[in-house]
Amino acid sequence: FARLEEQSTMSSGGIDYSKWDNLSVSDDSSAAGDDYNDDSYDDDQQYHEGDDIVSSLQQQSTVADNDASSTSGDYSPAEIALLKKGIAYEKEQDSNDDNDIDWLLVGPLKNIRVHPNDKSTSMYSSIIYTEDPNTYIPDRSEYIDDRVQKWGIEPPSSQEGGSSGDGLLDFMSRMMMSSSTSSMEYYKHNLENPELQFIDSLIERRSKYNNSDEITAAMKFTYVVRIELCECEKDVWRRVRVPSGIGLSIFHDQVICPVMGWARGYHGYAYEDPRDGTVIGPAKNSAYIDTMHVPMHYKKVMDDKGCPLAALLIKKGDIAYYNYDLGDGWMHRLVLEDIVAEEDSVTLMAGEGACPPEDSNGLDSKGCGAYADFLKAYKRNPKKMKMKEAVKEASRSINYSKPWAGGPPIPFKPLEFNIGYHRMLLTLMLAGPALKTKKGNFAMPDGKYKESMKGCDNCGNRLKPLSKCTGCRKVSYCSRECQLQAWKLHRSECKKHSDKKAKTKK
Repeated sequence: FARLEEQSTMSSGGIDYSKWDNLSVSDDSSAAGDDYNDDSYDDDQQYHEGDDIVSSLQQQSTVADNDASSTSGDYSPAEIALLKKGIAYEKEQDSNDDNDIDWLLVGPLKNIRVHPNDKSTSMYSSIIYTEDPNTYIPDRSEYIDDRVQKWGIEPPSSQEGGSSGDGLLDFMSRMMMSSSTSSMEYYKHNLENPELQFIDSLIERRSKYNNSDEITAAMKFTYVVRIELCECEKDVWRRVRVPSGIGLSIFHDQVICPVMGWARGYHGYAYEDPRDGTVIGPAKNSAYIDTMHVPMHYKKVMDDKGCPLAALLIKKGDIAYYNYDLGDGWMHRLVLEDIVAEEDSVTLMAGEGACPPEDSNGLDSKGCGAYADFLKAYKRNPKKMKMKEAVKEASRSINYSKPWAGGPPIPFKPLEFNIGYHRMLLTLMLAGPALKTKKGNFAMPDGKYKESMKGCDNCGNRLKPLSKCTGCRKVSYCSRECQLQAWKLHRSECKKHSDKKAKTKK
């Protein structure tokens, strides 16, 4: 087989992780268009295009199976796929597996395990076979607006939502792959598929960066951040002042939701870092029903517990993305406009435009593009019957019909922004408990939250990520400085709990 051509993926715009390779990972739980209604759209045409794509996938599968059957029986399906792609592999020796499976080891370090019967082997990203996850840096110049997506392991041409049909084809391919019997083979052995194994290494590496001295130093300022709805940037935006060290889960629950106008605890979310494609969100909270879209859109998310805003935005002009409702896809752009002296408070400075209706109620389609079309049509003729009906339906959405702060329903007024009302929501949210784990669904009568008023045991700060004392695990601090300040008083209590824990283990 021909030798694979080496590809260089280094880019000056990415994150330099090399400085953090020797750092230990700190975990929060264990360490300190013009026409609104385009009648020309042909649903039947879309249906037949979908049929063509499915047919193409079936043909690809048939060809692959026929090729495999004509190859020597000495090779497993995964080996055949790897050989056809020219990918070098090794068989794992002295496996402890009860079924004595000869796992295939791939990648430069041979640290990615492939099940020999994995028929999806040829569909995984070539990146996982050719790149070392400990040094891999995506080339931002290959992406639109230098925005790396999905961990940078898929080429830009395969991103769904693109202009070509290849994106949709790839998206459906991955849907078939994620639901295939091959996934079950990994599950049986407490493993994830090869792509997720690669991403796990990226997550471990990113955790080191998030807990580095550089990020710790960046957490001691206040950020001025513009939050704007993509494709509606001039019509829907907010400007806030927030501590740079605010945890991303807190930023979602107690800042973005109230200032934008989204319902609390109703949909999931994800933050995207365009520098390297890292995706951060509530990985350990699967109660949000729309997290079912994570494997298709992102493959996997890194848990946002313990991750500060400063890990996404660190210098003036930096941009990150926040996706609310992974089904409808309300993408927001976060722009770091200014960095000022540290403040403990959060302030809503300005804003324009109403928050879109939850579940895209009243819109012809889902998400930002549909809302942009609606606003164009509404500005042209707000009194048109279709517009009136759309506004009426939007007012029935949960973020308008059932305000989080209580009181009567709020009418949906697309071009208006009541800054006083949203400042009141922000104040109430910050004064109350933070959403920890979601149980049920806010839209359901039995919807309940697990909330917490927990703050730093030294200074009381409830905005920054907290780390537990590694000795007793009974108290939590927002910084190393707070831990040192409290140590005199906490020392004896910590020793008592540590000794008790040691005796219990014996």
